[in-house]
Amino acid sequence: MANTILITDDHDIIRKGLKSVLEQKAEYKVVGEAEDGEEALEKIEKLKPDILLLDVSMPKISGLDIIAQARRRCGHTKIIVITVHKTSAFILKAFKSGASGYLIKENAAEELLPALGRVLSGGTYLSALASADMVGEMVTSGQADKFLKKEKLLTSSEYDILRLAAEGKSAKEIAKTLFISPRTAENRKNIIMKKLNLHKTSELIKYALEHKLLDSNI
Repeated sequence: MANTILITDDHDIIRKGLKSVLEQKAEYKVVGEAEDGEEALEKIEKLKPDILLLDVSMPKISGLDIIAQARRRCGHTKIIVITVHKTSAFILKAFKSGASGYLIKENAAEELLPALGRVLSGGTYLSALASADMVGEMVTSGQADKFLKKEKLLTSSEYDILRLAAEGKSAKEIAKTLFISPRTAENRKNIIMKKLNLHKTSELIKYALEHKLLDSNI
């Protein structure tokens, strides 16, 4: 059965472009489109899509408010933001509101399918363009020193596990990447979370985003 998708953007050309990419793949089915926030929320409740593709700059209701309300109205729907905004403030607000992915419009056509695959498998996806800007912000704002100090809490191998876990990788996937056993990967992840005083995976992902620990190719 195809994964259902609702496309929400106030620009018709953007909706058509995204739809044309999705129509090439049988595993995805566009079940609706919306051009403002009110219409988006109405169609989310009516269509209950697997994925909501959403611009944060929307008429009537802002994209960030749509994310929060969509999560309440249809909890199974995964949300991927597609926007022109690259600043860390927008990115963090989107993920904190409940988004699972964040794409930049100028590169969305190339990253849409990888993002869908990652999000539908339970992971998170951050555009390479957004990641690069976040790193730039961190350096120019003087956050690099804070980052380095926080990194001393972890060993290099623990950092690798933290990064992979924050990307949405399972213990089995982490083990395969780092050539360790799944049990070792899970145990080390638990140790990392204790060191950082984190209690669940969502907190680990939030920590990684807030401290710019994600690689630019996520």
